[in-house]
Amino acid sequence: MARAGPGGSGLTGWSLVILGILTGTAALSLDMYLPAFPTIATDFAVPASDVQLTMNVFLIGLAAGQLVYGPLSDRFGRRPVILGALAVYGGTSAYCALAPGVDGLIWARLIQGLAAAGGSILGRAVIRDVFAGPRLLRAMSTLMLVLTAAPMIAPLIGSLVLAFWGWRAIFWILFLYALAWIGLVCLYIPETLSPRRRISLQFGKLTRLFAEIVMHRQAMGYGLCAGFGFAGMFAYIAATPFIYMVHFGVSPTAYSLFFAANVTGMALSTTINRHLAGRISGYGLLTLFTTVLLCASALLVITSMIRIGGVWGMAVPLFFFVGSLSAIAASAISGTLHYFGHAAGTASSVFGVLQFGLGSIGGWIISLIGGGQPESLAWFMAACAVLSALALHGMVRSGFGHADVI
Repeated sequence: MARAGPGGSGLTGWSLVILGILTGTAALSLDMYLPAFPTIATDFAVPASDVQLTMNVFLIGLAAGQLVYGPLSDRFGRRPVILGALAVYGGTSAYCALAPGVDGLIWARLIQGLAAAGGSILGRAVIRDVFAGPRLLRAMSTLMLVLTAAPMIAPLIGSLVLAFWGWRAIFWILFLYALAWIGLVCLYIPETLSPRRRISLQFGKLTRLFAEIVMHRQAMGYGLCAGFGFAGMFAYIAATPFIYMVHFGVSPTAYSLFFAANVTGMALSTTINRHLAGRISGYGLLTLFTTVLLCASALLVITSMIRIGGVWGMAVPLFFFVGSLSAIAASAISGTLHYFGHAAGTASSVFGVLQFGLGSIGGWIISLIGGGQPESLAWFMAACAVLSALALHGMVRSGFGHADVI
């Protein structure tokens, strides 16, 4: 069993790798089966919108789960809650592999999303238990850098599994992933929340804590900045399998490579973010990367409207839009958790609700307005970029000194 080391943290570089991939459970669950979207639709003889719904309900479950795991981990500790979430995740992954129809797959994905929320919440909470200030921002950037490995390789793995064994094998791999990570958490992740720091789950106290976080203007500004950016990203995730493979006619493997290139951009932005942490405030870093977001979305609108560049006319601006979101998430979550070190799990829950709640809304909207068309995706992502920048500059900076901003 893992035990806390000196200083009570017990976190090593290997621990950060495990936490980073654990935090990426949701991304792995989404990205690995993207190349199989058209195949699933054909196999179940359903329209594309039904398959997109399996992603949207996963995001709904992911958003709802944020409200559960944070308070539970603030009360009972990080490790038991992580292990319970992984057990449920493994069971629902196995059911997805056996689903007899799209309706069963939709319901299983909803529960799988609820379970996957545990990884995204608790990895961040463990980091906040151990680090603060610029060290928190650097550690969170490291976490996000490791996290990008999952979506980078997941679509490529998914396309290879799809080619050799079919789409159901993808969910069997997720089942084995859950079993492996239960073992790794038991061996390498210590309990980082001491008993004296645990909070009560009394309804009144919990309600006041949630209200305190939601009413905190700067913390919510950080959360909405990331949330609107992720709404654009999840619209991209929902729409591009059909835009790339149906509209532009690229192969599943080629689509996976385009996807991996965008995640390479995420790794690059996170590396830059980590290097500049402590030299530039978190607010300054967010200003830099939301500006990239705005410019990339403007270019995407132009290329899609005048139909220039074909698939590359989409791929290039998407590289910069999606790439910037990893750095935005690292700085934004650090900013939110900075104010609530005494309840990092619950604060991480609120951040996750904004991130994945707005993400699920983004995926749902793009499926309603014609997600298979480049123009629809471009305009929606541009709107998300504008709202992200407005949240940052309208809520974080107002009445807030530079020296105080993480």
